Amino acid sequence: MADEDAPQCKVVYIDGAEEEETNWIKRAGKAKVTYPNGCTFEGTFDDEKVKQGPGVYVWMGPSGGEDEEMVEKARYEGDYKNNMKDGVGKMTFPNKDVYEGQWFENKMQGIGTYTYNSTAKGGEPDIYSGSFVDGKKEGEGRYEYGADQSMFVGTWKEGEMSSGKWELKGAAVYTGNFEKSRPVGEGTFAFSSGLSQAGSYDQKKLAEGEEEEAPEEGAEVIPNVSWNGANIVAF
Repeated sequence: MADEDAPQCKVVYIDGAEEEETNWIKRAGKAKVTYPNGCTFEGTFDDEKVKQGPGVYVWMGPSGGEDEEMVEKARYEGDYKNNMKDGVGKMTFPNKDVYEGQWFENKMQGIGTYTYNSTAKGGEPDIYSGSFVDGKKEGEGRYEYGADQSMFVGTWKEGEMSSGKWELKGAAVYTGNFEKSRPVGEGTFAFSSGLSQAGSYDQKKLAEGEEEEAPEEGAEVIPNVSWNGANIVAF
């Protein structure tokens, strides 16, 4: 038998002429569920009592204030399949980043747009629009920096830019290869003046007696490179 003192869901079926309230998912249909932790889901359940089709899930949590008021922390509005985010939907994350696009089995997958929250920095947000695989940027995409409107346009792999163009608004376009989203190796700058410069981003050489600082354990190693350009020429 169920523990009568255990927290219960509040389930209100909203697919009939009158609302029907229970404390469990008892049948297929459209319902609004309020879970014991305060989170809510409004959408359709199938005969197996799992989420299918359009729905809205809202994550709630304490505000952090003295009154411990429960406030919205995150929200998903979109398609479900077999209880998972699957199809097209919009997710607002706890840090206020927003992803809108395609999903597959609870992960960002397909074409979508990810907007990074800029509240802490002020100014315009960074925006990535393009392809995702298994929750990471993968394939063709575009990343625009809100601070200066510079833009990476090209191919992404495992969440990082690997090749393409770095467009510096009103100044130049750099074409070459990238590693950890930084230019590495041979490339070319095409300046807005009509001039161009070929060269390469090479590993920086340490001064005599200088030692490279070791990265912290588990930290991502970012290429430390500098531009070595040939003579500037006209097109």
